[in-house]
Amino acid sequence: MKKAALHKNRLFRRLLLAFVAAILATVLVLSLLMVVLVRRERTQALEAEVRVQARDVARLMQQFDSLSFWNGSEAISQTLNWKFEEIRANYGASVWLVNGNRRVLVLGDTDNAQEQLNDPDVLAQIYNVLSGREIRVQGLIPELGNDMVTIGVPWVNAYGYTAGAVLLHIPTRELSGDYRDLIRYTAIAGVIALTLGICLSYVIARRQTIRLNEISRAAGEFAGGDLTRRVRVSGDDEIAELGAAFNKMAEDLSRLEESRKSFVASVSHELRSPLTCIRGYVEGMLDGVIPQQDQARYLRVTLDETGRLTKLVNELLDLSRIESGEFSLNRTVFELNGLIAQQLFKFEQRIEEKQVHVEVSFAEDRMYVLADADRIRQVATNLIDNAVKFVDEGGTLTVQTRAVREKAEVSVINSGAVIPPDKLPMVFDRFYKVDSAHTSGKGSGLGLAITKRILEQHGQTIRVSSDSSGTRFAFTLELSAPPAQNANSNEQERGAP
Repeated sequence: MKKAALHKNRLFRRLLLAFVAAILATVLVLSLLMVVLVRRERTQALEAEVRVQARDVARLMQQFDSLSFWNGSEAISQTLNWKFEEIRANYGASVWLVNGNRRVLVLGDTDNAQEQLNDPDVLAQIYNVLSGREIRVQGLIPELGNDMVTIGVPWVNAYGYTAGAVLLHIPTRELSGDYRDLIRYTAIAGVIALTLGICLSYVIARRQTIRLNEISRAAGEFAGGDLTRRVRVSGDDEIAELGAAFNKMAEDLSRLEESRKSFVASVSHELRSPLTCIRGYVEGMLDGVIPQQDQARYLRVTLDETGRLTKLVNELLDLSRIESGEFSLNRTVFELNGLIAQQLFKFEQRIEEKQVHVEVSFAEDRMYVLADADRIRQVATNLIDNAVKFVDEGGTLTVQTRAVREKAEVSVINSGAVIPPDKLPMVFDRFYKVDSAHTSGKGSGLGLAITKRILEQHGQTIRVSSDSSGTRFAFTLELSAPPAQNANSNEQERGAP
């Protein structure tokens, strides 16, 4: 019992683990992406702040107008020193002031700055600043290190001319800032999201597996013989579609089982009646009960009964070959109207016995189709036999052919009892007989099933309709041009009378 329960829970565990893994991967990716993006935004914002500090120094120099005043003013000197110390304390950066002659006037913490300005690469960047542009270069001063970022802004005098440059040097680690709080907050948010995701995953996985387990149990009970078992269908997702498909399958199989039982009973009766008749007549002749002068008549009856048995066995074999794929087609071009007329003549005696009025309507004198003539002959025979069997006494039997959109359409219509609408979809099922509509009770219920499968092998369709005007069976075939007129044309037109 415990092992069975564990087996049933495997799907639940797999679904839950899959959901949790997907959520965990999503949370990790989103968390890393958020950390990277926020860190980049912080770095850009911090760099913008540092650039603003450099511009503040440039504005101070513009207000002082000239360093000559600064050299002689203690207040100016204190103001600049205070600003430099603020920048150093808040950002860990140093500031150089360079005049238009590329002379360092104020130093941060480097004593040989003047020598470093003679580097050609450094001079090129200073010229860019002196021309009025701002720069941002990493590793500009080799002595300061490759991880040092230099931000340069122009310094304009009172007359609007660029008098010098403000160079602010800041390490990249200072621009990165402290993002440990970001990692902490991201981790907290990730844990909360993961917890909620696991709870939702548990609910979803449990709900899905409960529905799947119900379908599994129903399938087991159905396989065990309970053909009334159905599953509840709720929602419109794939599992609901699976449940609906299971119920449809169960309905079809139940109907097929009922048809099979009906078929077995019908075939048993069909076999028992002729066999009983044959045995009784043979025993009567052997025992001398039947006079010798009457034996010929009873032998003809026995021959008719053997014909019924042969037809039933042939129908069963045909259906078996068709459904097993062993039924090959020999497609040729032949004349359809002649074939149908020839098959109709075979039922002349039965038609006269029931005093049936026959109407034949061929839209064209000769209509050629591409198909297996022998199999289409069998289709025509089955449909005409069905129509003659169920047409009412003194009724009407109509056979029509016409061309419809490069197709030949054949219709067989008989007056008589109407087939109920709910029975129409099942008339082509094997073993099925519409006893409620046709009370004669003759036939095995295989003819129409064989007819439909033959036409399906041809890639064609057959349909049925029934109302007060009669029951109509109509099928299509592929139209073809007439065969070449040669010595073999008669062979190709095997259907012609």
